[in-house]
Amino acid sequence: MSHPRSLVRLATVAVAAAAMCSAHGAAEAKSWTVPRTAAHVVSSAGTDLDVETVASDVLEDALMVEINNARAANGLRKIWNFDACTDQLAEEWGQRIARTGLFEHRDQNEVIRKCDNSWAGETLVRGVGLTPEVMVDLWLDSPGHREILLSPRARRAGVSIEQDAQGRVIGVVNLVRRY
Repeated sequence: MSHPRSLVRLATVAVAAAAMCSAHGAAEAKSWTVPRTAAHVVSSAGTDLDVETVASDVLEDALMVEINNARAANGLRKIWNFDACTDQLAEEWGQRIARTGLFEHRDQNEVIRKCDNSWAGETLVRGVGLTPEVMVDLWLDSPGHREILLSPRARRAGVSIEQDAQGRVIGVVNLVRRY
């Protein structure tokens, strides 16, 4: 069976096009459920969570499980859904960073506007040997990133894990809230 993220990626091209043409069209965007536990993610991977050998979809799911664990540990509700429009923007941004080497945040007003959100926050990380657990630990140790990951406003997510030509892992997480 195909992973829901893979199936949704095919549909997100149309969703992204609609988002560029009309914020109202983006409101019709699809979403899919974030896995509830790491055990589900590991069993679907069939291997250890290693960025070089595991599909990025599995790592992105594992990253959201880790983010949700941190949110729960801090008394916050978990983020239960990926948002297709937001996920597409995260994927594009991660690929851009991997391709150009420019490690910078996207203007979150773009994520708000294109995907019909009322709030958006972004966390980025780049390095060697990063696992989902390490990424979340690094973000939680950074006050600005911690504020985004633990924002009570966050309701949906878009995630990208890429690898650049130098072998560095790039993580992009966009957390959003719709109107």
